[in-house]
Amino acid sequence: MSSTGITPPHVRAFELLGGIFSTQVIAALARYGIFEAISSGKKSLGIIANECGVNENVLSRSMRFAEYSGIVRRDEDHYSLTDVGMYFLKETPGNLTGSLNFISAAPWRDSWSNFWHCLKTGEPAFDFVHGQAFFDYLDAHPEYGNPFHGYMTQMTSRVAPEIAAAYDFGAFETVCDVGGGQGILLKAILDHYPDCKGILYDMENAMANHVLGSLGDRVTFTAGSFFDDVPPADCMVLKTIIHDWNDENSMRILSNCSKSLKRGGRVILVEQVVEEPHSMMALFYDLHMQVMLGGAERTEAEFRRILYASGLRLVGILPTKSPMKIIEATALD
Repeated sequence: MSSTGITPPHVRAFELLGGIFSTQVIAALARYGIFEAISSGKKSLGIIANECGVNENVLSRSMRFAEYSGIVRRDEDHYSLTDVGMYFLKETPGNLTGSLNFISAAPWRDSWSNFWHCLKTGEPAFDFVHGQAFFDYLDAHPEYGNPFHGYMTQMTSRVAPEIAAAYDFGAFETVCDVGGGQGILLKAILDHYPDCKGILYDMENAMANHVLGSLGDRVTFTAGSFFDDVPPADCMVLKTIIHDWNDENSMRILSNCSKSLKRGGRVILVEQVVEEPHSMMALFYDLHMQVMLGGAERTEAEFRRILYASGLRLVGILPTKSPMKIIEATALD
């Protein structure tokens, strides 16, 4: 940064090029417990290196980089975490440790290194690099699949109560959680609205470890693919389903919802919405979904378009306490 506090254009350009290197430095510091080591207070470089079993010379240079990046602060050769650095601790609410693990892992990293394939063809880079679709790869490689599904479970558990409280699901007799996996969101909804009944709809293996046992006969389990059909209900919830897919596949899913939606019912999408001014998180995940699955985060206009093409109209978009929005749709008149 210059003496005026403004980053010169050539420096900013280089910073943009260095994004992949920043990720790997942060991942290495996290891997060896550097952030945990200084989470309770200031420590000297030698103590950190000894506790974490790392090379002190490279640690010194890495911490210098982390200080410049705003992750740690240095006070007379003692280091501590900044508010930004706290997000690389597992105990911090809303932490990014799960995201870091996947962004820095080889299958994700190698896919992003081939983003050019997305730009050229419009197809996902993951399939191009690994020779199979994302979810098929995870099934075949449990060393990546198990942590990924665990992370997604953790994320859903965190936001499910907020989603349940942000929309009046109590207006419906039956809520169908489409592609709902273990039923974490459905459980939060049924716990919040004790008069509702629920349907958990997903592939049989996805529902195997469901969390709905305590709800007894309030829940029906239906196995199937949302590409084929969807069980009838007066409310259908799809949490972070549509962003996995391109427009053609998204409209196929939504059309099946439209066909099975009871009169006066609602289709509820829980997704990020790309808005102005842009959120870096939404823009990143938009391209990330393209790289991994050929999917996308969408604007309100884009949601409106694919809903209409699927026999649905947008009713409104509601905020939650998380980055997710509730997108409410109903059948076309």
